[in-house]
Amino acid sequence: DADDDDDDDAEPKLKYYRLAMNVSDILKHDAASCLGVHEKLLVLGTHSGKVYVVDFSGYEIRRFSHHTATINELCVDRTGEYVASCSNDGRVCVSPLFGDGGGTSGTAASVVATYGRPILALALDPDFARKSSRPFCCGGRAGQLIMNTKGFFKTKDTVVHSGEGAIYAIAWRGSLIAWANDIGVKVFDSQTNQRITFIDRPKNSPRADLYRCNLSWPDDNTLLVGWADNIKLCRVRQRSSGGSSGGGGGGSGGDSLPSRYIEIVLVFQTDYWICGLAPWGNYLVVMAFVDDDDDDGGGGAGGASGSSLRPELRILSMTNEEISNDALTLHGFEQLRATDYRLAALIGGATSTTTPVTTDNGDEYDSLTAAAAAAAVVAVVVTRWPTPRPTPTTFAPPHRRPRPPRRRAA
Repeated sequence: DADDDDDDDAEPKLKYYRLAMNVSDILKHDAASCLGVHEKLLVLGTHSGKVYVVDFSGYEIRRFSHHTATINELCVDRTGEYVASCSNDGRVCVSPLFGDGGGTSGTAASVVATYGRPILALALDPDFARKSSRPFCCGGRAGQLIMNTKGFFKTKDTVVHSGEGAIYAIAWRGSLIAWANDIGVKVFDSQTNQRITFIDRPKNSPRADLYRCNLSWPDDNTLLVGWADNIKLCRVRQRSSGGSSGGGGGGSGGDSLPSRYIEIVLVFQTDYWICGLAPWGNYLVVMAFVDDDDDDGGGGAGGASGSSLRPELRILSMTNEEISNDALTLHGFEQLRATDYRLAALIGGATSTTTPVTTDNGDEYDSLTAAAAAAAVVAVVVTRWPTPRPTPTTFAPPHRRPRPPRRRAA
């Protein structure tokens, strides 16, 4: 009992504050659709096609109006010099945050690519600012993963993969590009031009487009996948010369196997829908949507007739033990669904150092390191306002919920 009292009185692991100032004015006339985060700034995309650059207090630094429809994804390059956006209007724009980008008053983007179908996901090359070719990857409803590079006179589009449904998410780290489509998650090595693995979606999982796939690289050798109610921790391994390994997928060029493959070291299923996933030291931060409809699970994505519960920000160990659980009190949360929430995290620098962790059943795996995976900023945004529209805020201080029984990895 004393231990339970100590848990209840423990200081919250995360601190919360609302974004106000210019953000409040922006959201009076528009609704947020996505969010990007950098150590210097936040980037907010809206359903009207606007991109706003703000500081961590909510003051507007700059805005861009290159799109005419909903912004689906935002990406800030590692140096904080460029911001990329993609939209339902089929355009991808990469804009410099400083200077006018070749136009007047910031009205012209440095790179603009137009496609015939909505673009749902994009990722900039980690060294985008340093490379004259300005490479980025994008994909969407057309079902093609496209790599765009800049030449002397025009840009060039190269189709990396196609034919397996829409592209829902892309994450790029080093030379490795991970993306999600209707079939599952694939990883491509841009240095060797080989596909190194395929990560299948769990059996009996919901349709791919019902819940947002969350991909992130905590470090150069670790990939996190959170989709629907399933979380996977994957490690990049070096293939022994002349041998094969069961953890990786086949390459696309020649008969030789890729020099690297991916091994799934941890899998666990949740009792909630995953709206966002990010590393936090040796833990995971999960934006959770608890579905109160036990009939068919349709309330999370499709919107049940009953009211929804508060979204929760949970901190989990690598063995799926719950460390912290905060229920966020958002205006109109009763009418919101799992797809109406987005989470963006600032992930620390790269390192290949790992710490061995042993699970309760004796299995050993390499956990994330705090230096590599510390998420210093975790931002939550609501991408659809309920009716009637409330006074706009990013999120409210949390409502502490009793801690449920802990679940352990299978």
